[in-house]
Amino acid sequence: MSDTNNPGDKTLNRTSPKPLSLKRPIEAGTVRQSFSHGRSKQVVVETVKRRGVGAAPAAPAREPAPAPRP
Repeated sequence: MSDTNNPGDKTLNRTSPKPLSLKRPIEAGTVRQSFSHGRSKQVVVETVKRRGVGAAPAAPAREPAPAPRP
């Protein structure tokens, strides 16, 4: 096997060193945090929206079994 690069050789070169990731939607808001000794300050609160797994299928309604006759 030779160590030369063939023009037909198609190899992938990674050009960006940063990892791939997905950004989740984040809503930011401010609230006033108060301390017990009378001091307060505004802080930033991030709220992450929760994703639902999906709508749960409705269970079919079962009819009660008729009582056995004696």
